[in-house]
Amino acid sequence: MTDIERFNLFWLCHAMTAPAIAEETYYFDGQAKKFFTAKAGGLFDMVDLPLISPLAEDISKRMAQIDTEVCEIVEIPRLNVQDKIAVQLLFLSKFPGVIHEEKLRLAAEQQQDTGGFVLDAVLDENDTLSPMAPYWEDFKLKTIQYYLEKFTGLVGITLKML
Repeated sequence: MTDIERFNLFWLCHAMTAPAIAEETYYFDGQAKKFFTAKAGGLFDMVDLPLISPLAEDISKRMAQIDTEVCEIVEIPRLNVQDKIAVQLLFLSKFPGVIHEEKLRLAAEQQQDTGGFVLDAVLDENDTLSPMAPYWEDFKLKTIQYYLEKFTGLVGITLKML
């Protein structure tokens, strides 16, 4: 996986795990082949820089038609809490008997509607668990890629565009 593909997947992971009440909404524009975020201050690219005109004006106009079949802008779907829990429990199932297994499982089961996965914080906070972090990052990105492939198949985006 290239650095750019990895960056795209991290951005998508952030977009797909944002809480339902988040003020940002994440999109892909099939015409411009760009991911972007809409938030209170306007439209922003993947590195959180404002989109500049004429692209910003064009996207804003086309977003008014987002619910029509001709619009090439699609909202990135968010994982709900149950999906986040399932992803984390699936990961943990690959490590039976790991140190603090019960604590990790309980943390995953108590996932709230917050940004990201609770395992991100738990693995980051505990030095004993830090060896699991690279495996979690890899699993998380592959899982996001799987969800993205399902989504892109539904809306007709090819991963080569990304």
